[in-house]
Amino acid sequence: MARSIDETKIERIKEATMQMVVSKGFGNASISEIAKKAGISEGYLYRFYKSKTELVESLLHFHISQLTDKLEALLQEQHSAIDIFHQIIKDLFTMAKEQPEKIKFLYVLMNDYNFNIQHSQRERIFQLCKQVKEKGIQSGEIRTDIDEEEIYLIGVTYPIQFINLRLKNFFNYSEIGPTEIEKVFRICKNSLKS
Repeated sequence: MARSIDETKIERIKEATMQMVVSKGFGNASISEIAKKAGISEGYLYRFYKSKTELVESLLHFHISQLTDKLEALLQEQHSAIDIFHQIIKDLFTMAKEQPEKIKFLYVLMNDYNFNIQHSQRERIFQLCKQVKEKGIQSGEIRTDIDEEEIYLIGVTYPIQFINLRLKNFFNYSEIGPTEIEKVFRICKNSLKS
């Protein structure tokens, strides 16, 4: 008989993993601490993940997939390139307000050389950024010398960096509301068009 999966325990594992990686870094977060924080046994955790690396990679893959799914949906809905940037920025800020550990987790792993996103995800991101670029160039919203890497940097990396500086209260600013969304959007929009 197959053992049943307790989805609440799985969610607690994911939350505990994000919290431990954010607070201690990948190298210092241990499986035993993650299990303890999740209120489960290590054995239960190992039923689903062979290692800490597999667990963290699966979470990173999931969160990156959510972002790329959103980008793909915006493209299919025929939004303009600038509207796509605006919506992605709004979504990142919403994530920061509603689930700050999630955006912190993405930030930590984006800056950890031990982690890379999967090749298939990189390819998908490249293709989606290419579509945004082509749409923006065609409509005159984006200058012609912008490349796919810059699309990603401007639309995803910079907003996540900005949000994390705010969450850390880096310059004694911690607000991440509508004014900050528009500030980041303005900077991104100005970067796309000369």
